[in-house]
Amino acid sequence: MKKFSLMAALIVIGFIVQTSLLSFFNIFGVVPNLSLVLLVIFSMMSNGITGGILGIITGAMYDAMIYDVFGVYILVYFLIGSIIGTYTGDILKENYTAYMAVSAISTVCMHFLLYLILFFLRFRVENAINIVKSILLEIILNTVLIIFVHKLIIIIFNKLDVK
Repeated sequence: MKKFSLMAALIVIGFIVQTSLLSFFNIFGVVPNLSLVLLVIFSMMSNGITGGILGIITGAMYDAMIYDVFGVYILVYFLIGSIIGTYTGDILKENYTAYMAVSAISTVCMHFLLYLILFFLRFRVENAINIVKSILLEIILNTVLIIFVHKLIIIIFNKLDVK
């Protein structure tokens, strides 16, 4: 319970940092997705149920603050968190390459799922091909950021003696 509470608190703090401070550190107009990075790390550190619940928390914060249609980000982040948590039991979790690969794949899946859901909700997404360069840059930023965030999370968990 202590581990889940710490994960949920760090997701909330990460969301606050994402929506308030990271916009000042954009690179070519692209900001890394800290919430997705935290969700990937915590889903890989736990199981599918915990990953799904953390995905619901992350998505609910995005839906409440950012988007017009409530539930789109909840669905996307829930799917990402639960799938990563379910299938990472066989992955060597000390390997940063695995974290980087999962982060890149989850960034692509997040944007694809958002596009797909918004397309079927009849939002204007016909110019989505124009943002491919931004998505590629976000993939690079997320894969680099996940290394530093993972090291910071390991330090926090060790200081607080959370296993």
